[in-house]
Amino acid sequence: MEIACLDLEGVFFGEIWINFSQQTGIEELKLTTRDVADYDVLMRRRLDILRENKLGLPDIQAVIGEMEPLDGALEFITWLRERFQVVILSDTFYEFAAPLMKKLGYPMLLCNYLVVDPKGHVANYQLRQPDQKR
Repeated sequence: MEIACLDLEGVFFGEIWINFSQQTGIEELKLTTRDVADYDVLMRRRLDILRENKLGLPDIQAVIGEMEPLDGALEFITWLRERFQVVILSDTFYEFAAPLMKKLGYPMLLCNYLVVDPKGHVANYQLRQPDQKR
C-alpha cells in the first residue's frame, strides 16, 4: 500500500485563519506559522484575539462553511485516490476541518483538537486526543 500525505491549507483550501481575518477585519489573525514559527505562541495569541473580540467557534465555522476547494483540488484528490491511500496531515483542528473533509469526499484526517466551552468560546487547543492532558 502506498500512502500520500498532504497538508490541507494551501493544498486543497485557502488558509482558514486568513479567511477568518478577512471576514472579521482583524489583521493579526492573518499570521501563520510562516510568520510566527512557535505554534504555541501563535495559537495563544489567536485565542486571546478571539476572547478579546468575543468571537467563538460558530463564528469561525461560518466562514469555513463558505470556503471552497482551490482550483484543481478536487481533480487532484481524485487522481491521488486512484493511486494512493490519501491522508491529510494538518496543524488545523478537527472542529475546523470537518466541513472541509465533506467537500473532499472524507479523506483520512490527522490534526489537532480545540477545547470549546458550552457557549462556543475556544478555551484552548490540544495537540493530542481530547481525553489526554496537555
